[in-house]
This record gives sequence, structure tokens and C-alpha cells, in this order.
Amino acid sequence: MRTRPYRFALYSQLSLLVFLGVCVVLHPGLVLKWNEAGLSNYGIHITTAIPYTLAFALSSAFAVQAVRVTVARNRATRVLRVVLYAYALLCLFVLASTYGYSRTPPLHHVHVVAGITLMLFEPVASLWCYLQVRTTRHAAWWLGVEAAGFALAVIDYEVVLHVLFLAQLFTGVGFGVLMVRTVGRLSSS
Repeated sequence: MRTRPYRFALYSQLSLLVFLGVCVVLHPGLVLKWNEAGLSNYGIHITTAIPYTLAFALSSAFAVQAVRVTVARNRATRVLRVVLYAYALLCLFVLASTYGYSRTPPLHHVHVVAGITLMLFEPVASLWCYLQVRTTRHAAWWLGVEAAGFALAVIDYEVVLHVLFLAQLFTGVGFGVLMVRTVGRLSSS
């Protein structure tokens, strides 16, 4: 399971998690409050802009590296490559649209579309990943984490509760674990 594609997929998700964790440590007040802000607010603050940028840029770059070293030998690995490329592009779209989104309405709308697109992509990709690794330990549990995050995102979008950070955390972690496990399974078989 410790193939080169697996390692790059793991680095992709670890870099996202570690650098976003640095952002939370540097400025916890943005997301650890009742009326939560989303992760994008870290991209517009001087103290957290660099780790935020590294989180998304490295996650994208390592996902692309995972694609480059994954051999497309069957339908599942070809779909996996598309999933990884799409994820990498969406990370870059979110990152690029972050800077300045709080200053102008048009950029704000572009960023909202980028964020919603990523939030819609992750459950679909997670379900596909789950179908590839459903016999592995805890796969259903991670799909449940992702689904809970998506449910929280819907609740936040409908302005029932402001839980965007929790929604992003759950969907990101659920998707990330399933994606890494899928890369490991498909690249070793």
C-alpha cells in the first residue's frame, strides 16, 4: 500500500491538514467561535496567508504528482486520475479566488462558486472512493464523516447555524482519508 502514488496522496492531505492547522493555531478566533467563519478567511489575513497558501498549493501539487505516478491500467485507475486532477484544480481555484474575495462583490461570488464546487465535488468523489475501498477497515465510517460534513454545509448554507468550519473540516477529512486509501488500493493492485 505504500506505493509512490499513495505517498503523494498522503502528502497532499497531510500538507493541507498541517498548514491549515497552523492557521488555526495562529488565529483561532476566526473559526473557533459560535458564528464560525470559513477557512478562506485565513487567506486574507497577513499572519495566516502564507500557511493558507502552502496548504492549498502543496495539496494540489502533491495530488498532481500522485496522478503522474499512477499508471492508468484499468478503468478505476483512469477515474482515479481524473478525481485527483479535478481535486488539484479545485484546490487551486479556491486558493486563487481567496485573495481579494472580501473586497469586491464579483470576486466574492467567484470564491463562493469555487468553495461550493469543492464542497459538492468531495461527497461525489468520496462516494466513488468508498466504492473502491468499501471492504477496508473503517471505510464506511469515513464516508459517514464526509456525509456529516456535507449535511453541516447544507445547514450552514441555509443559514440555520453558522458551522462552515466544521463542515469544511468534516468533508475535507472524510474525503482525504478515503482518497488516500483509494490511491493506495488502486495503485498497489
